[in-house]
Amino acid sequence: MEQLNSAIVPDLDVGRGLNGRPMDPVFVLCMGRSGSTLLRLILDTHPDLACPPETNIPALCTQLAVVWSLIEGAPLSLERGDAPPAIPDAAIAGIRQTMDLMTAPYLARRGKRLYCDKSLGTARYAELLTRIYPNARFICLFRHPMDMISSGIEACPWGLNGYGFDQYIAGSPGNTVMALARYWNDQAHEIVAVEEQHPDKCYRVRYEDMVRDPEHVAAGIFDFIGVGQAPGIAEAVFTRDHERFGPADHKIWYTGEISPESIGRSDSVPVGLIPPPILESINGLLDKLGYVTIDEKWGTADMPATLLASADGVKVPERSAPPPEAAVLAERLAAGLTRLDSACSARWQAQMAEIFTVAIRQPNGVGLVSWHVDLGTNTLASDDQPGAAVPDRPDNDDGDANWSIVGAARSWLEVIDGRMNLSTALRRNELRYCDFGDSGFFVAEARIALLAALLGLPSVTDNTAVTGEQVPALADL
Repeated sequence: MEQLNSAIVPDLDVGRGLNGRPMDPVFVLCMGRSGSTLLRLILDTHPDLACPPETNIPALCTQLAVVWSLIEGAPLSLERGDAPPAIPDAAIAGIRQTMDLMTAPYLARRGKRLYCDKSLGTARYAELLTRIYPNARFICLFRHPMDMISSGIEACPWGLNGYGFDQYIAGSPGNTVMALARYWNDQAHEIVAVEEQHPDKCYRVRYEDMVRDPEHVAAGIFDFIGVGQAPGIAEAVFTRDHERFGPADHKIWYTGEISPESIGRSDSVPVGLIPPPILESINGLLDKLGYVTIDEKWGTADMPATLLASADGVKVPERSAPPPEAAVLAERLAAGLTRLDSACSARWQAQMAEIFTVAIRQPNGVGLVSWHVDLGTNTLASDDQPGAAVPDRPDNDDGDANWSIVGAARSWLEVIDGRMNLSTALRRNELRYCDFGDSGFFVAEARIALLAALLGLPSVTDNTAVTGEQVPALADL
């Protein structure tokens, strides 16, 4: 690994600018579950930058402004907690001096030059911060809302709390997805507003770019801040000492590398739980941020392969080979087709003329693996095979599927191996059934039962495969 290069700063004391006072900080404008802890560690790894755990200094500055303005007799904001509309110059100078008394010794103790602050919800305080620190700069961090929602649910399995989520679940009881969608929408609008008001002070970073190409993204950040480059920083992040106490991503302390594997894991988030007005507002921002928008195709086989509408110079992953689970799933489907007999045809008579699609979605935008199952011709065709096509069917001129079922490779493997119940996978949206018509509940249930039989899954009716023979466990195949 290459050694990190320190920037050369002539004739400056540690942490002080040409005027002898600490240089104006860098603030990260971010929301919860957006990769802000990783960004904080990247900044803190640079030899010139110090970024502690969340300090809530921006909120503290606002509280001081309120108290100072109250004592000075200046008008206060109508909204509790907001900065006063007119803050006396003496208050601004006093707040700056108070902050410097905290940050300067911290920088000296760590041997760093420039203080960086990563506190959730900082965007709402940006105007006050630009008065206190006229040369402050802002790194604006975003993550696609569906992945942020998925990460938020994962981080709070027993109910939303922390990360600023609390007030949103109070307004959307019983609908966690809606609560987190509202949270993302509000936070993202605040950050974008700062970008629009102070374009020269802001630098945009997307989480997806940061984890796919951390060296490239870090280089852009360091250029913006005005410090030297630090090649090898993506590896150095996990070999340097960092302060651990304080709010942070719970997973990062047991992570050894920056990985894109967390991109695109929101297939199971039901977009239908987001009210149309909120979804419209979110999609308006996604266009500005270079993300794909969200519609009813989310989580289906027709969902976009990547979350990014533009790459912005970041390396885009190439389509990868099908995962190992694909062969297992294809073998199960093919074996199931060979076991179909007259009894099965009688039980599922209405489905025997149908075509359906089985698909594996791969995260991180590396593509879809899918098969057409034609019950009328008893054939299985992979969409990944060169020249593969659905056999001609006189009763189905266009070869379109009547329905599909899609899920992640891990979910398919757990269902096939008996470690996850098929109904549980469907209820959690880890496998998603999509009807391309308007067939109704009973038809959907019949199709799912047929799929279970093809995969050799047990059922209450016979607890065996299609022919009545016990199906071997996956480990025995």
